[in-house]
Amino acid sequence: MMPQTGNTNPGKRPIFHNRTEPVMPRSPTSGSHLLALDSHIHLHDISNLPGLLDSTVREFRKAIGQQMADRPFLGMLVLTEPRTRPTFASLRHEIKQSTAAGKGTWTLTGTEEAISLRATHSGGDTLFLTSGQQIVTRENLEVLALLVLPEVPDGLSLAETVTEIVRLGGLAVLPWGVGKWLGTRGRIVSNFLDKNTKLPVFLGDNGGRPSFWKSIPQFRQAKKAGIPILRGSDPLHCSHRRRGAGSYGNLLTCQIDMQQPGKSVRAALTNMHSSPAEFGKLEQPWHFCKDQLTLRIS
Repeated sequence: MMPQTGNTNPGKRPIFHNRTEPVMPRSPTSGSHLLALDSHIHLHDISNLPGLLDSTVREFRKAIGQQMADRPFLGMLVLTEPRTRPTFASLRHEIKQSTAAGKGTWTLTGTEEAISLRATHSGGDTLFLTSGQQIVTRENLEVLALLVLPEVPDGLSLAETVTEIVRLGGLAVLPWGVGKWLGTRGRIVSNFLDKNTKLPVFLGDNGGRPSFWKSIPQFRQAKKAGIPILRGSDPLHCSHRRRGAGSYGNLLTCQIDMQQPGKSVRAALTNMHSSPAEFGKLEQPWHFCKDQLTLRIS
């Protein structure tokens, strides 16, 4: 569903407010922040964005725990949507006004960069929504472009896709998926990791991987080669209420420019040679089987 402008319930206080001016000053570059990152997000119900932000904060707070005591709370969701579903562009161009959902109110504003939005809760928490893209290569492999506008076409080879993402200034992630890294396609991924050592690339894990599926050869290969593995919840239509945004991700301690958060996180991840701290649990076997059956009959 595309966002609509205007207060659809004038009797209640809107949860979002249209604003073009920044609501927070640029943070000093000398300080570090603890940031919770979910790098694989699909917004299946954009009409309830406030509710999604509330549930994301709850999930992130579980991950950060007592570390929040002396640090400002920041979180980031990367919207990895196909080019045909321009969710981030819709949010950027039409700041939504809606009735209250969950506790508290949110203010959604732009930043100084084209790839990020800032959602600020009245209680002080901040979530950044950043642009990304889900791409299908010629080999029928999935690649995620993080922290970049969705400008890469489907159908390029794996190497061409990663090269184009890097050229545009994004981070290229090869995400694990059910059956996608087995057989011929698995060998393509492994060979790519062996032969393209000069291309900055990440592997991606997601919360839909079942707890019994522990042995991932490409993950072992990445660890040996110093390739970071990023976590993302990757919520499905059939599972997003159970495994929602913020339930699976990474914790970063890095410098964050509040007006250029995407650039800040991109720089922090680019300089890593091992996987950042992680949080979240893998899917229970019963739920995994149920989700796969639902996907195939829907």
